[in-house]
Amino acid sequence: MVKKMRSTNRAKSNSRSPLMIILFFLLVVYAVMIILPIVWGLFEALMNGEKIESTVIPWPSDWKFDNFFKAFRFFYVPVASETGTVYPNLWYMFGYTMIYAVGAALMATFVPCLVAYLTARFDYFFSRLINVFVIVAIALPIVGSLPSEIQMAKTLRLYDRFWGIWIMKGHFISVYYLIFHARFKAFPTSYEEAAQIDGAGYFRIFIQIMLPLVKNLFWTVFLIMFISFWNDYYTPLVYMPSYPTIAYGMWYFNSSTENTISNIPMKITGCMLMLIPILVVFSIFSKQLMGSLTEGGDKE
Repeated sequence: MVKKMRSTNRAKSNSRSPLMIILFFLLVVYAVMIILPIVWGLFEALMNGEKIESTVIPWPSDWKFDNFFKAFRFFYVPVASETGTVYPNLWYMFGYTMIYAVGAALMATFVPCLVAYLTARFDYFFSRLINVFVIVAIALPIVGSLPSEIQMAKTLRLYDRFWGIWIMKGHFISVYYLIFHARFKAFPTSYEEAAQIDGAGYFRIFIQIMLPLVKNLFWTVFLIMFISFWNDYYTPLVYMPSYPTIAYGMWYFNSSTENTISNIPMKITGCMLMLIPILVVFSIFSKQLMGSLTEGGDKE
């Protein structure tokens, strides 16, 4: 009982220490810096774009909730098809974005993880050569390779196909390969030795033993890559013209010269429409996603 009271008092004193107060203040400031632009954009999206309202704080004098309906109607991308030009709307773009972002993020996470495991646990000359190659490839800028990449994608029939883009994104030349490599290198060899005694092969060891040990890191990298691909408009614009994503649609919406959406409130309304689906997805799967990141991954 006395030990409990001492630990409770110690926790209270630590929570009131100057360092904790400063950290709490910094977290509050950081949270406000994240939320404030979203709130500012929401108010700006509800302003009347047909007249200029020069206000520092975007408080609409005439609340235009129909801006979202107008933006939704003009949120499309013309796509040429065999039957003529079609205009996928926001719902189609959301589906295309999920297919593209989830598949590409999974490939961009799993392939570096797999290659890092092989090079970290099997110390051969070729493994060290791959490490040097990755470091050099990351350090050297690649300029002027886009035409050759497009031609290669068309020749290999990867162009304008989801699975083709997934294959193109499934490479290990990234900084996350080095992170996975350092993580696998830190594990003792007793894990593999115990599994091999039980008759497990290398692939089974990777799937059932090593991969669960780095699941926190794996899902963290996956989320980072998913957000990156969600906001990526360049790749769908160049390699998937028949399947416009939300980011591609936002780029087209922002560059549109239609009088109805050529003002700033309507442009920001389009950004809000792009933001809503990812907020809905995160609110639905937040417990699963955050749980995967906070649960312990190491097994002794």
